[in-house]
Amino acid sequence: MTKEVKMVYADIESQLTLMENALQTLQPRANEQIQGNTLNVVTKLMGLTSQLEQLLITYQGILQQSIETTKNSVEFMRETDEKVSVGMQNVR
Repeated sequence: MTKEVKMVYADIESQLTLMENALQTLQPRANEQIQGNTLNVVTKLMGLTSQLEQLLITYQGILQQSIETTKNSVEFMRETDEKVSVGMQNVR
């Protein structure tokens, strides 16, 4: 029983480019503090907004690392495929 895993490198690279472009459009900026605010709700909301901003920044970093790791893995697979192909041609 043969099971083949086929990687279409162009499709993978295209999707990684789309992910990178989407990552670049994320703008994690919290709104500035409202001046003269005396409401606790607004203060808490601004604190949550700041935490969400930090979370998004962290997410962007992790996503960028994931994209780079995937690119490296795809490149490794491409090189391995080429080596196997050359090796098979030499055997014939």
